[in-house]
This record gives sequence, structure tokens and C-alpha cells, in this order.
Amino acid sequence: MDRKEKLFGYLFLLPAVLIFIFVAVIPLVQVFVFSLFDIQLNNPTKSEVSLSYKIDVENYANTVFTASSILDSVSSQSLDSKQKKIVDRIKSLLPELEKSIFNTNEKMSQLNKVNDLLNNFQPVDIKLKYLSVSRKEINQYNDYVKKLISLANSLPNTQETNDLKQALLALDQVIVKPNFVGLQNYSYYLKDSRLLSAIKNTLLFTVVTVFFELVFGLMLAVVMHKVTSLKNVFKSIVLMPWAIPTVISALMWKFMYDGQVGIMSKFFADIGLIKSPADLLSSTTNAMIAAMTADIWKTTPYIAILLVAGLQTIPESLYEAAKVDGANAVYQFFRITLPMLKPTILVALLFRTLDAFRVFDLIYVLTGGGPANSTETVSIYTYKTLFNQLDFGRGSTLAVLIFIMVTIISFIYIKILGAEVFSHQKR
Repeated sequence: MDRKEKLFGYLFLLPAVLIFIFVAVIPLVQVFVFSLFDIQLNNPTKSEVSLSYKIDVENYANTVFTASSILDSVSSQSLDSKQKKIVDRIKSLLPELEKSIFNTNEKMSQLNKVNDLLNNFQPVDIKLKYLSVSRKEINQYNDYVKKLISLANSLPNTQETNDLKQALLALDQVIVKPNFVGLQNYSYYLKDSRLLSAIKNTLLFTVVTVFFELVFGLMLAVVMHKVTSLKNVFKSIVLMPWAIPTVISALMWKFMYDGQVGIMSKFFADIGLIKSPADLLSSTTNAMIAAMTADIWKTTPYIAILLVAGLQTIPESLYEAAKVDGANAVYQFFRITLPMLKPTILVALLFRTLDAFRVFDLIYVLTGGGPANSTETVSIYTYKTLFNQLDFGRGSTLAVLIFIMVTIISFIYIKILGAEVFSHQKR
């Protein structure tokens, strides 16, 4: 019976395990695999994972067609006998170049199919687009390309011959080289000063915001716990900043920080915290403080509501006994409230620290990581690498590094802070 119960329990957990594998494990593994390659979507020869040499057949067909057309135009010009021999030599080398790669019936059939599709203005299927070739074939191909370019350079400089040279140079671009780089992306970021700066900005933002959110959140939690009249109304008002979507909240603060019409920038300038309203988001120091202020305002209610839940689990009998013994409110707070809130504080700190470390939307909307990358966090750096530069190899590397750093933070919280909490629960 026990064995059947265990089997039933495993079957009950199977859907959750499968969901975890498909949602978390497989994407993480895929990102790690991408980090081992030099994938650049703005570079046609590095736009996908490649472990071997390939020929972009579609690109090759278009390039050869262009070169042949220009070559016919050059042939129609008035050339001396030496130049005609050069043109004839180029024409004879083009078929030899083709045979160096398309040296079997199967490969030639693939090229013909691609040409037919291009002639009929139809898209080329991905299975036909690329042709795997050996290193030896690539070397032969490159030798022919060098000969063709050398011959073209000996022709007189005219518009047609210059176009021919460019077309022949493009033959080198049809080669898709293996883009496996191993751990080179990781070694690159070990020396990257921009990543180091982004980590410092992220840690500064995380430590400062989480500290003040915990302090203010604890104060709000105590007040909400003690309030009796209009308790639900008070909680609703307190939770409003957290209920507002982050992007909308960031836009609201950006408007208040604006150097021309922002009420907050005007207020700070009037009381002497900044020289002029325009300095709030244009100064490297002030911009980070402004982002921290917006985050503290938004997320403090989240900490407060978690701590309120923890306060409600503390038995009132403990406070009554303390009052009988003559303990004042301060003593009760530090001797009863805080020790009993340790598990809740751990959970709140863990969630909030991980969330703050991965901050993106708030700072991106407010400053975009500027000025001069002074508010650029690791997440923003990753976004810019992935989507602005379209460098998926290094962008994936940054994503893996974020995962590693988040894992380390979680381990520290659970190992150091959690040990004390768990030991307290055992007693």
C-alpha cells in the first residue's frame, strides 16, 4: 500500500515537474547554449548557430548572377586584347568556382532549385538555403575568389569594373563560418569595465532601495496592524503605489522629474538640493537618487503587506504577558515583534532583493540607463546588447551571468539569514 501511495504521489507531482522543465530548465539551457556561440542577427553569416562551414546558396546564386551580368556589361566595352583575355579568364573561372563547392549531383540539384525559386520570385526554404561543406572545399573556394579578385583589380578603373570588383568581393560573404566560441564570451565580460559599472549600479540600487523599503514597510505594517477604524480603506490607499503598473508609475515620476514642468524637480531646486530643475535627471548622481526614490515609493507597500501578514501570526498573549511584566512598546517591538517576524522578513527581503537586482522597466523608462550609463543596470545592459546591438551570443552570456548572480544572492539569504530563522523555529 505504501508503495502505491508513493507512486501515486510521484504521478501527482509529474505535471508540475514537466511544467518546471519546459518553462524554466529548457529555456535556461537554450540561453546557455547560445552564450557559447557568436550569434549576431545583424550579420547574415552569424545569424544562427553553426558548428560547420556552410554556403549560403541563395546569397551565392544572387551574387554570381550579379557578377555575371556586370561581366557581360564589361565585355561589351572597348577593351584591348590583354583586357579581353582577363575578362575571358574571369568568365572561365566562375564555373570552376562553382564546381569547387557544388561538386556532386545532389549539391548541383540544390543550386538549381534555388535558382528556379529566385527566377520565379519565390522564397527559398531554409533547407535549401544552406549547404554544408568541408574545410577543404572552403579553401578551394577561397583560392578561386582570390584569383577572381586579383584579375578584376588588373582591369582599368571604370564604373562597370568597380561594380564587378564589389560583386566578386561579395562572394566571400556567402561563406557561413562556424561561430562556436566556447567560453570566450564569458572571458570577454570578465574584463568588461561596462559590465563592472553596471553591477556596481545594480548593487547600489538594490542595497539602498531594499533597506529603505524594509524600514518604511515595517513602519507602515505596524501602523496598518494597529489601525482599527477604516482599516480596509487605509490598506487600499497604502497599496495604491504598488498596484500601479511599473511603466505607468515610471512615466508619472519622469513627468514629475522633468526639468521644465516637473513639480518634484522644481521643489528640489527651490529647497537647494539641486542647482536647477534640469539637473535632476541629467546629473549622474541625481539620476540614480531619482530612480531609487521612485522605486522606494512604488515597492514599499509590497513589503508592508507581507509584514502585515507576519504581524497577524504573532499571538496577542505575548504582548499581554509583556505588559504585565512592565515592558514598554520599544521593548516589545525589539524583543517580540522583530524576532517573531524574522521568517516573514526573510521572505520579503529575498523576493524584494531579487526583484530589485533584476530591475529594468522603471530605470529604462526614467533614464534609459543614462546619463553616461550612470544608472545602467545589468538587465538594461543585457537588453541593449540583445535588442539594440542584436548580439544574441553576448546577450545570452549576460542573461546567464544574471542567473548566476541571482542564484548566489538566494543562496546567501537562505544560508545566512535562513539558518537563524530555522534554528529559531526548532527551539
